[in-house]
Amino acid sequence: MNIMIAGRRTSMRLEPTMWDALEDIARREGLTVNGLCTLIKDRLDEQIRRRGPGGDNAEVTLTSAVRVFIAAYFRRACTEDGHVKAGHGGGDPFVGTPFDLPPLDELDHSESGAGTTASALPPAAKPIGPSETLRSALDA
Repeated sequence: MNIMIAGRRTSMRLEPTMWDALEDIARREGLTVNGLCTLIKDRLDEQIRRRGPGGDNAEVTLTSAVRVFIAAYFRRACTEDGHVKAGHGGGDPFVGTPFDLPPLDELDHSESGAGTTASALPPAAKPIGPSETLRSALDA
């Protein structure tokens, strides 16, 4: 997808869930996605400038910097209460993620084929669909 960094168009490939997370962060911080990406790029450039020339300045792409930023942003927001609300710590780390599976009784067995397993979720648990955002998972 094309984004604008300091007024210049550039492309960045992120998974749909990562785009959703980036949009959620930008919205929460009162920024546009382009503005947030510009700030990430500026911060990355400043870190490289401060380190100076040397071997530690291996080229970091904007895409990888954005992915790291997203993970760090949400990790910083994690609290014990938030983990409980999200269903974490119950033995199934996939609860509320795009990798969650619906219970077997919700699958169309004619299309699912043999060997399909369900997660260890209670029937009331609702997996995130492709159009839902990471924010909705965190707010659940």
